[in-house]
Amino acid sequence: MIKRAILKYVFMLFSLAALCGAEFSGMRPCGAGFAAALVYCGMPAIVVLPAYMGFSLIFDFSLETFLYALAVSVVSFAAGVTGLKFTRAKRAVFLSLFAAAQCSLLLMHSTLGYLRILVWSVLAAGIFVSSVCFLRPVLVQKLKYKFLETELVCGGVLLICASLGLGKMQVEGFDAAYLLAAFAIPFAAGVGSLSGSVAVAICFGCGIALGSEQVAPIAFMAFAALVTAIFAEAPRPISSLSTAAAYVLAAYLFSAPPLWQQILCFAVGALSFAFVPKSLLGKVRDVLFAPVTATAARGIVNRAASETGKNLLGASQIFADMKIAMEQVPDAEETSVLEKNVCSRCSGYAQCSQVGGYREALDKMERSSAAKGRASVSEVPALLSTCGNLAALISGATESAQLKHEQLIVSEARREGRNIVAKQLGLMSEVLKQMGNRVKEPAKFDTAKEKRIAEELSYRGAVVPEVIVTDETVSVVLQSEELTNEQITSAVSKTMHAPYRCIRGGADVLPGYTLLLFAKAPRYDVAFSAAASAKETRSGDSHSFIRLGGDRFMMTLCDGMGSGDAARKASETAIELVESFFKAGLDSMSAVECVNRFLALNECERFSTLDITVIDLNSGVAEIIKLSSPATVIKTAEGVRAISGSALPMGVFEQVQCGHSTQNLRSGDEIIMATDGVTDALGSTESLIAAAATSNACEPQAKARELLEYATAAQRGKLRDDGTVLCARIFEKKY
Repeated sequence: MIKRAILKYVFMLFSLAALCGAEFSGMRPCGAGFAAALVYCGMPAIVVLPAYMGFSLIFDFSLETFLYALAVSVVSFAAGVTGLKFTRAKRAVFLSLFAAAQCSLLLMHSTLGYLRILVWSVLAAGIFVSSVCFLRPVLVQKLKYKFLETELVCGGVLLICASLGLGKMQVEGFDAAYLLAAFAIPFAAGVGSLSGSVAVAICFGCGIALGSEQVAPIAFMAFAALVTAIFAEAPRPISSLSTAAAYVLAAYLFSAPPLWQQILCFAVGALSFAFVPKSLLGKVRDVLFAPVTATAARGIVNRAASETGKNLLGASQIFADMKIAMEQVPDAEETSVLEKNVCSRCSGYAQCSQVGGYREALDKMERSSAAKGRASVSEVPALLSTCGNLAALISGATESAQLKHEQLIVSEARREGRNIVAKQLGLMSEVLKQMGNRVKEPAKFDTAKEKRIAEELSYRGAVVPEVIVTDETVSVVLQSEELTNEQITSAVSKTMHAPYRCIRGGADVLPGYTLLLFAKAPRYDVAFSAAASAKETRSGDSHSFIRLGGDRFMMTLCDGMGSGDAARKASETAIELVESFFKAGLDSMSAVECVNRFLALNECERFSTLDITVIDLNSGVAEIIKLSSPATVIKTAEGVRAISGSALPMGVFEQVQCGHSTQNLRSGDEIIMATDGVTDALGSTESLIAAAATSNACEPQAKARELLEYATAAQRGKLRDDGTVLCARIFEKKY
């Protein structure tokens, strides 16, 4: 904090010194206006005003200058004190008193003349107003908001005056104006404002031109800024050297070479920019400019995703609570049948019901009778053995035993129903929980790549109002149709240093605009095929090949128990469920567990074997899940290997028991899946491995058909069961 305050005072006092040195035809109004503005904006008058008087006398040591500086200082101090009481009229008070201070110029009427005194006064008042406009966001608002255009224009006016004063700061030909100009030009380009770099150059050129009474510096500075803009993205030393080289080259081309001291100052100033940290450039960029980054739109997207994720998690918790409530439903309390149907009708009931242990004895008799399915004298407790209505008790206990058995069946059915509903509620809770956790994660944006993509497309002739880059996608908004989708895809891929593909596009933003959405293209792709043979007219096997989200490929093979339509329907149902849960985004084991629970509730008891392979097309990792299916064969350049799974099919138990493994695949590797109709025909898994190893077929279609024909030939031309072979080969895509 102290370091920042020191830098602020040094910068302001240096600026004051430069403005005090600015001279227009013998007039120096800039220092007075800037000093008064510093006091107005809160700088301590005890520091600013003595410094102003000292700088004024350094540039013009005369009695008139002293009296004018003294008058401005006294009035500024008085205006600062008065402004503390009249805060609403502070500017009017300052400007009025500052204008009154110009009356001290009348002491120099013999040398200046009344017209020049009036011009001096107007210029001093103008510099005061411009300085206040520029200094307020710096000293009062503490740079809490971006500079307005009017504030930047006022800063340009001050820069022209300051560069004029810097031109007076020469020592043996070494010019401070050239030193600072050479640093400021690449600095402005470095913070991302190429037009700002040209504006800074012209301001410095104007100040130097006013001091030297030559217009050439304006053109030379502007030329240096334009060359710097061309090399703005180059490494820092090259960008710095381009500024100095461009100025010197322009000067020599137009036969107006500067002094070697000026060239040296220009080179030192330009090279000093190479040592400015990038973090500082970023901070200055954020302070001075408001880049078009669609911050509000990005915030809305992330907020919507967060709210949707929270809503999904809230719904998940509701289903979880419902599951717990369903599991904790107590069984209905049962009243004693003997007490209700026998004892309550007896004349001695009132007396017996008061005896301790009476109801426990009845309950014991009912339970022992229910265990045997009938009642006898041996089940009568000692407390009830003296009952005068014992025969009715035994008869009632027999009826109770039968009733208890029926109640037990109903109770078990209700409990099973509650368990089924509870499990489904738990399943929905888990699905919503996974979706909520995935959706609520905020998107991360890369503004640097957004800028480069926009520049690349603009260079190719497109009008690009907006580009948004996240971890997963690139969105490009176009206002013209000069480029094809292929050209835009090429530009995006070039900038992102990775292959991208267009996954959606159209005029769905606003009339006249087109939105294209790009996603990273996967490294691998898959060629696949299947061959099947039915034992009857309709095979009980089912299979599918689908893409999951564009970067995952899933192949599924299901063998329904038996053959024909019923088996086929069972296997198709299993595959449809598998695809639905995987498309919903569940992880592999959760999806398989959900399918297994559904099939376990199937009353027809048609079980299915299931074989699933999911390949990540970015990494080449294959996830293999097997339930009672034959081994999966993987053929690579190193050889052939088999992946085995569990022994039980789907739907046998509610808790899934499956084989699960991951395999790393490379380009050219093959995966072969088959039902037991094929492996039984070949005799063993080893025979399938041998057949896959000796097959000369290159394409998946030919290989699947060849393996099926090999199995059919092993059983003399007719399979004894439905047989299906799936074959897939992974290969690296060329972009």
